[in-house]
Amino acid sequence: MGLNTLTTFRLDIERVAHTLDLDEYKINEAKKTGKSTMISPKFYNKGIYRVRDVNNGLIEDIAVNIDKIAAVTYDGLVRELGEDCVDKTLWKDVPEGEAIFFYSLKLEDEFIR
Repeated sequence: MGLNTLTTFRLDIERVAHTLDLDEYKINEAKKTGKSTMISPKFYNKGIYRVRDVNNGLIEDIAVNIDKIAAVTYDGLVRELGEDCVDKTLWKDVPEGEAIFFYSLKLEDEFIR
């Protein structure tokens, strides 16, 4: 085999150590459409995560890839969209002045089996 040969390795899903908590709606959306979005006060790095159902605590037999991240503060979003367009309840766990993170998720099927 030459040095220019690219081999794609696939990992068993059990070898993925990082987990991402999603609700049943988001899990089903990812399974059905292959993608979903998520908002969280926690920062997650881009990469592959196993999925845990927040309602029952069980690890699902799927993985998602976080491929896009955006961050915004409450005040910045209110300035951009107006106070009537911003759901204040999304910010209940976010300290004042801190950012909330928006994520784009894709069902991972290229590297995980």
